[in-house]
Amino acid sequence: MTLIVLVAASLGITACSDSSSSMRRNKDGKLVPTLAGQDPLGTLYAGSIQKAERGDCGQETMDVLTCFAYRGHGYEGAQTALGQCLIQKGDEASGIQWIERAANAGWADAQKNLALHYATDGVDAPSAMVKGAFWARLYRRNAALLSLGVTPDPDVAEKFRGKLTTEQAKTVMDRLNAWYPEYWTATSLPDQRIRTSCQVESRPRQRPDLDELRTTPPNPY
Repeated sequence: MTLIVLVAASLGITACSDSSSSMRRNKDGKLVPTLAGQDPLGTLYAGSIQKAERGDCGQETMDVLTCFAYRGHGYEGAQTALGQCLIQKGDEASGIQWIERAANAGWADAQKNLALHYATDGVDAPSAMVKGAFWARLYRRNAALLSLGVTPDPDVAEKFRGKLTTEQAKTVMDRLNAWYPEYWTATSLPDQRIRTSCQVESRPRQRPDLDELRTTPPNPY
């Protein structure tokens, strides 16, 4: 049986199991499964994102987020959180790349993050201001948020109000009118190898070294 691997075996056992001492009993005295017991992968997924949002980007969190992020569409939350952690660790280029993958798929939180990122870095960089304004406006009209009745954070758009030239504003509108969702998937050989490394037969194991996977040619025999 193939299992999706998220972390080292010890972490997987800890995260996906639950002791009876932490479980409650119903009126008949039977143990009631916890949420983690009923949905271990879902609990691990949500928990890793929450840790990243708190700034807890330790190795265990990074391992979990990486394996979820490489699963592609449907895991944009992990892609966004992984990007935030990479930026926190000083790898801004890779971090922005992951957040852009989620934002291009229509993930509102990723779009907001990019807008705020470029608002901070774009004070003296016109191209960054254009990027930031684009993501801010896309976030403001995000269909997923609006369909749920959620009002986008108005402070995001305010950061760009009155700061674009006429030409820059036209560039932003042209990009908005041409935009459509794009869903990233692991298509390159290095990306496929990283994704495959998170799947093993019958037992979990730790995510391997990503740099080694990207640079070592596969053995065809």
